[in-house]
Amino acid sequence: MEESKKKIIKQSVMIAVATVFIILGILSIIQATGSNAGLGYISAIPNVILKYAVVIITNAIGIMLMSTSAGTFEGKVKNIFSIAVCAYSTIMTIPLLLAFVLMFPVGAGSTLPAFLDDMVREIVVAFQDLVGNNGWQFVIYTLGVIMSVIFLAVPILSTYCTVKEIDLIKLIKEKVNKKDRV
Repeated sequence: MEESKKKIIKQSVMIAVATVFIILGILSIIQATGSNAGLGYISAIPNVILKYAVVIITNAIGIMLMSTSAGTFEGKVKNIFSIAVCAYSTIMTIPLLLAFVLMFPVGAGSTLPAFLDDMVREIVVAFQDLVGNNGWQFVIYTLGVIMSVIFLAVPILSTYCTVKEIDLIKLIKEKVNKKDRV
């Protein structure tokens, strides 16, 4: 089989699998937030933390695979595809970051507006049931904020490097080697 056909097949499979995970991720979010729409497998998970872990994992797999497939294209298609995936990733990650940030005041006993309080409080109570109300929950929230910031920063940095045609790994290696020589 000729090389370009192999590349097209590879790209098609990657995009198809990524699309499946993205759809699963979106349906998981809908189900995890209490809607009866979407897939029933999320409602079968008894723990809210596990429900959201499934949401995070399915979305992360879909986004990373779609981003990787974007990198297999060339020129404007590669740039536009990468920017689109980055925008989607950012839109999906901002609520995750917001939820972890809001867990701090709710965990400390504050009340949020009702539309936010219900969802965040359910997760806070689940973490308190898991680790107690002794400060460890705030360690988990901090790790969640750090994870969310990484989930925001990496696609943005990756997309910037893709569009500007910067090989970040090569650049870092050169800087490290230059530092070693000095």
